[in-house]
Amino acid sequence: MADGGASSFIMLVTALLVSGSVSAILITQWGDAVRTVQTQDRAATAIDSTDVDFAGDPAMVLWNSANDTMVLHFVNSGEVTLDSSTYEVMVDGELPASTTELVLPSGTDWEPGFLLQVFVTNAAWSFSTGDDVSIFFVGVSERVGGFTHSATTNQEVRLNVV
Repeated sequence: MADGGASSFIMLVTALLVSGSVSAILITQWGDAVRTVQTQDRAATAIDSTDVDFAGDPAMVLWNSANDTMVLHFVNSGEVTLDSSTYEVMVDGELPASTTELVLPSGTDWEPGFLLQVFVTNAAWSFSTGDDVSIFFVGVSERVGGFTHSATTNQEVRLNVV
């Protein structure tokens, strides 16, 4: 009887140790799952807060035929800061040969409500006054909660040659 009780006690202790180890693993995995869900929620919130729009009069976009440069304005209409140097602009589905930008009014960070003035140049373009062109813009947010997000806008504009 003493042998039966001792072996039962050993089995009980072993079962308790195994179940404790399994519980610790499950609790760790549950914590990891909760952190992942929280990270995804923060990322989704930042996606909803990232936006950009065309600014200015779409019927009066400046085209300088002397130096083949178009002047475009985009407004950060979201709630997060956008990267003023990481963007793409396409005019009628073509990338310009070169772009330069200026953040207005600050000249530095493209904060919500600020404008990005973009000068796009391409010698292959030969536009005239009244030409309609399609503008497509993709901007990227600065890192928010470990993530970057993109914002796009497109607009058909009419050119005014100067």
